[in-house]
Parts: sequence; structure tokens; C-alpha cells
Amino acid sequence: MLNQITLHGYLGRDTELSEVNGQNGTFSKVTFTLAVSRDYGDETDWFYCVMYGKRANVLDKYFSKGSEIIVRGRMESYKPKTDESRTNWNVRVEDFNFVGKKSATETAPQGFTEVDYDDEDAPF
Repeated sequence: MLNQITLHGYLGRDTELSEVNGQNGTFSKVTFTLAVSRDYGDETDWFYCVMYGKRANVLDKYFSKGSEIIVRGRMESYKPKTDESRTNWNVRVEDFNFVGKKSATETAPQGFTEVDYDDEDAPF
């Protein structure tokens, strides 16, 4: 079975970077919303996204509200503590790419896709 999703859209708000404690120590966590337009009509789908590890710091540094991005990852479901009768979904981002024009103040880091990242960076 395969659980994989690729999305191309725009950040709906600034990223939120935090530190979380896991089994192997403290890890960076970045969250953001992603707006993806449908191919038809004027409708937009919104996705809540989360990324862990060293690359979360890169994403937080170079992306903000309105930035165009491609993310790849998997869908995850969870029960919110406030209402366990509901099921919420988010995109667990495993990789991302810069897209579109860079502004004069925004420069992509050289070799950003080669940042060391592995499952040990995940807090679970």
C-alpha cells in the first residue's frame, strides 16, 4: 500500500517553528497551511502541513505567507484531544522544493536538497 501526496500551492500563513522533545532528543517542528487551487472553478483546498527535523529549519527560514512551494509527504490522521469523536488530517511533509520567482531579499541556499535528513530526526 502507498500513502503519498504531492501538492503545489501557496503558504496561507507564516510558518510556525517550535522545538519538540522526542525519544532521541529535541527536534525542530514547522507547521503551516497550504492553499491549493483546483484545476476547475474558483475553489481552493486548504491543507495543514507539518515537518520535523533539520529541514524544518530551512523551510521556516526561506518560506512565509504567500510563498509558492511544492511539498511531498503522506497524509496522517489523528484524534484531537478536545474532541476524540472527530478525525483530523494533516500532511506530514518529507520533502519540499522552491518554486516561482525569488524576491530580491530571498535567496535559496546552495544545495538545499542535500541537507542530511533521515527518520532518526523524527520525534516518534
